[in-house]
Amino acid sequence: MKIKKSIVDGYYKHVEETYCCKTLDELLGKKYIIGEEFGSGNFSRMKIEEGLEISKLKINSPIEIDFDNRYFQDEILEVGYCYGGHIKIFSFPDNREYELKGGDIFIYKTLNNIDYFKFKYEKCKTVSITMNFNTAKNTINPIWEDRFIVDWQENINNMFKGNILLVEKNSYNLKQIAEQIDSISIDNVMGYMKLKLKAIEFITTLFEEKFAENSCQNSKEEVVQEVIRAKDIIGKNLENPPSVKELASDLNISVYKLQKGFKNITGNTVYEYIKKARIHKAEDLLKNTNMTIMEITNELGYENPSKFANLFKRYNNITPLKYRKLQ
Repeated sequence: MKIKKSIVDGYYKHVEETYCCKTLDELLGKKYIIGEEFGSGNFSRMKIEEGLEISKLKINSPIEIDFDNRYFQDEILEVGYCYGGHIKIFSFPDNREYELKGGDIFIYKTLNNIDYFKFKYEKCKTVSITMNFNTAKNTINPIWEDRFIVDWQENINNMFKGNILLVEKNSYNLKQIAEQIDSISIDNVMGYMKLKLKAIEFITTLFEEKFAENSCQNSKEEVVQEVIRAKDIIGKNLENPPSVKELASDLNISVYKLQKGFKNITGNTVYEYIKKARIHKAEDLLKNTNMTIMEITNELGYENPSKFANLFKRYNNITPLKYRKLQ
């Protein structure tokens, strides 16, 4: 099996051999001019440092480019911004289609099960930053403990959630950084330093936003699970329901977190939910059993039938006996 060392090298070699009419050497890399028989446009590849590159794409007429994605083993993250235009990306054999338009950001992860890509470029302009994860990891390892690297990698994997390519609307901050990258002139050392800093700023800002978004989503899911557990405890103890403090203790969370989460998820306070749950249980018993009002009162833990009847009427505008007759 033929193993290529770098997917980035492989991609640009394919572009040069298949679609390019000429190349131009530039300060940080090379520009690839698309041959007239394929359309009009160019790619620019700039190596910022080992494991970190910037690519710019400018297409003036519709072009289709395919790429064999097999046999690459390096772990690459590619993030980028579409300044304008339209791109369709097709992946095989999963037969998925992605659409990228002006104002979108994209995040791509290698080491996947995709064999081929087909790119359909309309008139468009993009910038992308590729980071070799292994190179970055080797650079970071002497400073940070392994667990920090593992956490970082897990955060990235959670961000993708099984996908290989994410396309989303940009944030204001990312748009500003991308526009600054586009305006930097790379004809001296200062230009190079600015470009490097902005490339790193784009990556870190994007990941900060995505990690915060995922953290918020995970936090919400945790709250939902806590409320589900609280409702289950309440449902099993309607005769003698726990206090808010007891419920929070059972769930090992604060009273404030329980009350806030319960209100956000159910629309009721814990106390209101308990009262409604008892009324719903009473409705079920009145409809589906022959239990007396006294027995239902005792079943639900009320002090006397009169108190139960008054509460039931407050919620249903009807007494328990009349409710039973209507059923």
